[in-house]
Amino acid sequence: MSAITAAPPKSGNALSRVIAASMVGTVIEWYDFFIFGSMAALLLGPVFFPSDNAALSTMAAMATFAVAFLVRPLGAVVLGHFGDKFGRRSTLVLALLLMGGSTLFVGLIPTYAQIGVAAPILLIVCRVVQGFALGGEYGGAVLMVVENSQARNRRGFFGAFLSAASPVGFLLATAVIALTTLTTTDEQMAAWGWRIPFLTSAIMVGIGLYIRIKLEESDAFKELQEKADTEAKSAQDVPFIAMLRSYPVQVLKSILVPMGVQAGYYMTTVFLLSFARDFGGFDVGQANSMVMIAALFFLLFIFVGGLWSDNAPRWVPMSVGLGGFAVAVFVMFPMVQSGNFVLATAAFVLGLAFVGLLYGPMSIYMAELFAGGVRYTGISFGYQTASAITGGLTPVFAVALLEQTGSHIPVAGYAAVMMGIAFAGLMLQRNRTNWDKA
Repeated sequence: MSAITAAPPKSGNALSRVIAASMVGTVIEWYDFFIFGSMAALLLGPVFFPSDNAALSTMAAMATFAVAFLVRPLGAVVLGHFGDKFGRRSTLVLALLLMGGSTLFVGLIPTYAQIGVAAPILLIVCRVVQGFALGGEYGGAVLMVVENSQARNRRGFFGAFLSAASPVGFLLATAVIALTTLTTTDEQMAAWGWRIPFLTSAIMVGIGLYIRIKLEESDAFKELQEKADTEAKSAQDVPFIAMLRSYPVQVLKSILVPMGVQAGYYMTTVFLLSFARDFGGFDVGQANSMVMIAALFFLLFIFVGGLWSDNAPRWVPMSVGLGGFAVAVFVMFPMVQSGNFVLATAAFVLGLAFVGLLYGPMSIYMAELFAGGVRYTGISFGYQTASAITGGLTPVFAVALLEQTGSHIPVAGYAAVMMGIAFAGLMLQRNRTNWDKA
């Protein structure tokens, strides 16, 4: 494969507009996704899966949350194909439309008490659409930023903005939930208040679509299109097949390394949130406040990790994040179980700080694994396959382990093993990059 020529550098203002437009849409999509995750941990169980056993009800809601993760690799392959073949921008617009529409519909679904088993079925369908859409979001948003940045020694920093979209979306989601809980009683929240955060997303999706439609295609993709116009393309030129054939080790790395992010993040923001309610004695408002505070530190450490990766090999801050979380997870549960608000909040901060160091360089790390012609597909498929393996299933496994053993130690052990697997992937060809290949 030949190298592509460098695109003319964008001005600072032009790059800022690309970052803002990419980040706004991604923030909204993560808001939609996290609204469901938080509601699944706190309220959706009794509404859609009523049971005399509260743990079973919560587990059913968590399983519904996990369904979207299972379909995300399919969304990655399909939307990644369109993104590599026809453009990053148009694919991102489609992803936002699908995500926003399914989230709005969740807010309109009748409850189990109103229509019976049809309610959880409709909920699951919405989750499938959400997962499919998010499968194509991350890779495209990353590429819109890093492919428009010509400063090689700043790509980690610029890529961190896309990683930062996750905690910003989470902060926005938890803020809306907190505001809703403050303005409604517990009875009102259980009856209809839970719908408000889902319905609110319609306004934000409209704003995001307006901004994203105005976004220009990335410079690197324009170059690939120009090259495609002058070269004959074979029938086998399918991004997914080309990716598997040309980059088998990179595909493995792109799955194993994000498994650490997924396991650590969802262990902290979903399972530990439920643990704080059930074993720490904290109410919904307190639990959300803890995560909101921790998300601010998450945001900070994402940029620390991104900047660090511009001044050292990418794997250095990522290794610190993996190793730190593997140790910290064993003390996070006792800290939450203490019932002390400050100590419990510190547990959330500790977990998300280490995940932030890992997640900050993740965008550029994934982009550098693959050449331009399969980059959208490669980033999306690897990241979303990791999501399917450890993301949505981590809270489900954690609930099951805690229910069966009555101890948090096996839960922490599971998280530590996931960090070890991610570290093994990180060490494979750790300094090799395919950024300049077409």
